[in-house]
Amino acid sequence: MNSDQLDMVESLHRTGVKPQQIEAALREKFPSALENFLVGNGFTFYTQESDTDDRTEEIFFCHNKSHKMWRAFPEVLMIDTTYNTNMHDWPLVQFIGVTSTSKSFCIATTAFVIRERQRNFTWALEKLKQMLDDCMEPRVILTDTNQALMNACEAVFSNATKNLCRWHISEK
Repeated sequence: MNSDQLDMVESLHRTGVKPQQIEAALREKFPSALENFLVGNGFTFYTQESDTDDRTEEIFFCHNKSHKMWRAFPEVLMIDTTYNTNMHDWPLVQFIGVTSTSKSFCIATTAFVIRERQRNFTWALEKLKQMLDDCMEPRVILTDTNQALMNACEAVFSNATKNLCRWHISEK
């Protein structure tokens, strides 16, 4: 924390403000570095807080150029999850689209979810769906065998055909 932030915490604490309210006031006055970066670089982003405290549990972000591509080519959605890729061991969920010329593009640059539960994946997929018009949805979704992710896909995009993918990385 810098000196301005420490002064604010001390002042609020002296007046009897609860820790959760102090954290909320800090966030409002001093947005996080991630939020500053996302806003300053043309990203749409959403966060979800914990039910029990003000900790962020999910982060979803998409660059405006990716958003335009997703709206132009919503037919195919590939979802890949990677594990233990950051200091919090949050799964990273990558949403990939495919153009009419079979070129892939990143839709949602990343979405971090705190746990691999259906409700966490459902939240991220609902944010992705919000970025489309009501009449636009993927026709085909490709995922790995993560059951929670497959259930979330069925809940959010029930009309899409779902296929399983085995991601293959060749070693040379």
